[in-house]
Amino acid sequence: MLNKDAKQIKNLVKIILSIFVVIILLIGGFFTGKSLKLLSKISSNENKLDKNDLGISENSLNNLQEIPKDKIITLAAFGLDRRNKDETPRSDAIMLVTIDPSIKKVKLISVMRDIYVNIDGVGKDKLNHAYYYGGPSLSIKTLNNTFDLAIEDYISLDFFNVPKIIDDLGGVELDIKQEEIPNINKYIKENQSLLGVSGDHTIKEAGVQTLSGIQALSYARIRSVGDGDFERTNRQRKVILAMIDKATTMSPLKLINLIEKYIDSIETSLSLNEILSIGANLLLGGYEIEQTRVPFEGDYDDGGKIINGVWYLTFDKESTKDKLYNYIYHDILPTN
Repeated sequence: MLNKDAKQIKNLVKIILSIFVVIILLIGGFFTGKSLKLLSKISSNENKLDKNDLGISENSLNNLQEIPKDKIITLAAFGLDRRNKDETPRSDAIMLVTIDPSIKKVKLISVMRDIYVNIDGVGKDKLNHAYYYGGPSLSIKTLNNTFDLAIEDYISLDFFNVPKIIDDLGGVELDIKQEEIPNINKYIKENQSLLGVSGDHTIKEAGVQTLSGIQALSYARIRSVGDGDFERTNRQRKVILAMIDKATTMSPLKLINLIEKYIDSIETSLSLNEILSIGANLLLGGYEIEQTRVPFEGDYDDGGKIINGVWYLTFDKESTKDKLYNYIYHDILPTN
């Protein structure tokens, strides 16, 4: 069961918010002149959204009246699949990041990218295509329309910068299964060609080992071994967890230098003050970090459906919407 597995993953803050913002604030040297400069640079990439065109319904606002809005923060985080700077990206990884100071919990909720949803102005399609058609604004609008949420902000990162970051971290430790090796090696060749990475990065044996950036990215892309894309998202989160673990061993100065190197990869709608406000909450410490994904177990069609020749993950929208609301705002994690 995914939710059971998710509870065992305790120290995780996709993709973006965790690696580049939270780490600055939570690991040594908080709010130094250099870290503040980096945060300011993040906000200089700020892409303000039209709050009136994000699909926030009256119903979602009414539902939130019982919840003090300033107590729970929910952001959308996107990992972008883009092979070059000029290519219009799709959101290869989609996550909701919820910070709840009242119970000292960060909730990371992966949203399956292939779910069959209605995209405003486009029609029925896969969720990850919303970013291609309308960037973060349309992606957030689609999330809000689908799940009756009130998300207003986002942070995104080009996923193909991850190998460089991992290499600068000194690699990450992961446990490779025997049945994953053929697929990971296939993706290694493909990714080396795409990114111009030379050398022999072939995985030769199973077990716990330190992976290079190109190897870790290739591991995260596997989707034909195990439980398809469900297990693929789990692999992505394992890579991020391993990155977090490795980053925590670095000195604050080396970490800040690393973040400075890749800061231009980040785009966000958050202002510097909003970033600092989130950081101030997290600096209080003692936060539990919990992870799950939607649709929840039992709310999607096993095997999905082929519609007009294309495979989609179809799901029970109303059930998912209700469970997601209860999880975010009442801390009730479905157990089925």
